[in-house]
Amino acid sequence: MNLVLNPGLNVLVGENNSGKTALIDAIRMVLGSSSSERAFVTETDFCDAADTFSIQLKFANVEAHAHRFVEHLTHESYQDEAGEERRKPVLYVQLSAKKTGKDRRGYPYIQTDIRSGNDGNGLHLEAEIRDFLSATYLKPLRNAEAELSSGRASRLSQILNSSREIRQSTDTILGIVAAANEQLLGDDLALKKSANNIRDNYLHNLVFESDKEKLGVFIDIAGVREEGLAGLTDVVKRRYLRSILEGLSLALTEDRKLHGLGYHNLLFMAAELLLLEQEAGNEFPLLLIEEPEAHLHPQLQMKLLHFIARKVRANKKTEGIQCILSTHSPNLSSKADPSNIILLGGGKAWSLRPNETELEVDDYVFLRKFLDATKANVFFAKGLLFVEGDAENILIPRIAELLRRPLENFGVSIVKYDNSGSWKRFVRLFLRKNKDDAQEDWIPTRIGVLRDLDLWPQCSEEGNPYGFIQKKENADSGRGGNLEYWEKSEAEEREKQFDERKSKHKKHNSKSLERQGVKVFISDRWTFEFCLARYGLFSECCEALGVGEVDASCDEKATYIQRIISRTKTDFAYNLSSILEEKRKNLVKSAVDDLDDDQKKDKAVVEKAVWDAVAAYAHTLRGKLPPYIVEAIEHVTSSLGEGEQAGGGEDVEPA
Repeated sequence: MNLVLNPGLNVLVGENNSGKTALIDAIRMVLGSSSSERAFVTETDFCDAADTFSIQLKFANVEAHAHRFVEHLTHESYQDEAGEERRKPVLYVQLSAKKTGKDRRGYPYIQTDIRSGNDGNGLHLEAEIRDFLSATYLKPLRNAEAELSSGRASRLSQILNSSREIRQSTDTILGIVAAANEQLLGDDLALKKSANNIRDNYLHNLVFESDKEKLGVFIDIAGVREEGLAGLTDVVKRRYLRSILEGLSLALTEDRKLHGLGYHNLLFMAAELLLLEQEAGNEFPLLLIEEPEAHLHPQLQMKLLHFIARKVRANKKTEGIQCILSTHSPNLSSKADPSNIILLGGGKAWSLRPNETELEVDDYVFLRKFLDATKANVFFAKGLLFVEGDAENILIPRIAELLRRPLENFGVSIVKYDNSGSWKRFVRLFLRKNKDDAQEDWIPTRIGVLRDLDLWPQCSEEGNPYGFIQKKENADSGRGGNLEYWEKSEAEEREKQFDERKSKHKKHNSKSLERQGVKVFISDRWTFEFCLARYGLFSECCEALGVGEVDASCDEKATYIQRIISRTKTDFAYNLSSILEEKRKNLVKSAVDDLDDDQKKDKAVVEKAVWDAVAAYAHTLRGKLPPYIVEAIEHVTSSLGEGEQAGGGEDVEPA
């Protein structure tokens, strides 16, 4: 994997096992993290047949911090805006790992080496530099309450100790604690009496006589005493301050009411971001967050992302935070700027930045406005099927399941688009720029688009037996007519018209969109519903609409259905879906009923009868469907690189 990250926000998205955590772990292995969660190289990090691997990180725009690692810098050539040849410093950090074949303390010993240089043969990276570069890491499903509790080297104490205001108030804080000690440990208080009891009745019975005068029992806060405060050195004061801060905890409300995991996670992230900003001059501001949506409802997820986005730097700035965030949440993904999203899958990564996709400037503007959580599932799907209307949205999943290609089994999502051509924007989001001949660089998501031909047959003209559309000539202005939407009367002209129409439907700015993993499937005739009725489901369509059948030509029958459907498409789709499912159920029931009593007792025989009936129905239905629908389903349920025919899905279990 070779990936260039954004200077500000990077949102890693992808299905399970796509490599999001692996990418974050790779960064942690090289740089380490400021939390106690360290990433070590283990045997499972190696490919099966490999004994070595390396991870290289390249830091650009390091001029502001170059003085920290001058001897580790590499100077690379580049051209400025005027075309002049110039050189700029970059920092390479490479981790090399090697299996030694030896064990240490019962575990395989893996040798690791971290060096600078673009080939990994530079100087060893000192601990001080690694500390500066170390990332802030927020792990998934973190125990935020525990992280914010008191304790030795607690995260909260680190956050507070890095505050300039607290460091400047060290003397005041120590004075307050020393005064509190004096009041807590007065002679008449229970704490003082308990300490004396432990000393006189227990400790002094366990030590030698000569040690009794030297040893006592003292209860206090951080060991701070008023009498010795003035003579403390700065080092001792800092130690006392650290002890005091380690005794503090952070809560959501003053009354200590219990709150859910979501708000505790927000509090923890807020504290970590504060620490990152406070240490901006002392460490590289890199933030790694895994699954920040954990325990947060959608509205809080969106608020969190907007807050993080404000904290990260803009592309042309050198200050600010660089954030790498992984998520499974369509809600978070939908609110991220598409140019900040990085898709992962199969050990590869694809940035959706401008100039890496075929999106144009106005496309990014559109997606920022109209990408919602429903459509954001495109980032997590193995296949996508874009459909034009409600009927397709309802019926296609049912048809696919009846054909034994259930979309959910193949990770396919259906996305409904409007008539504005929005599908073209989503398709171009998945097309890699200038990569048509490099299949290894394609995003492996199979994309199908269902479109209506939208040409009216002559029999649909008003005045014909089932016609209902009025032909209109253009006015003198050349507008107002609809003749361009009518099919040609002559067969030869009609075929040419169909070809031109289909070719136009597949293009954007005269360039075909049927490239890489994308294929556009256009209805053979007028609409999706028209084709269903015309090809073989006329009786089922009539039943779904509750109307009687008519004796007419195929085109007239389909026009008859189209005229009625135009008033009730959604109900029609739900009804037809139920009818098709019921027909299969009846066929399966009949197949089982035909078995004799002994056969019905044999589970294997019954399962085979069910399987055969389901397969027979799928075969029958396939023959009744418009071919373009079957082809679209097969396209999105096959993997990139397979042949166009998916074989009908014989390997899929019947429902």
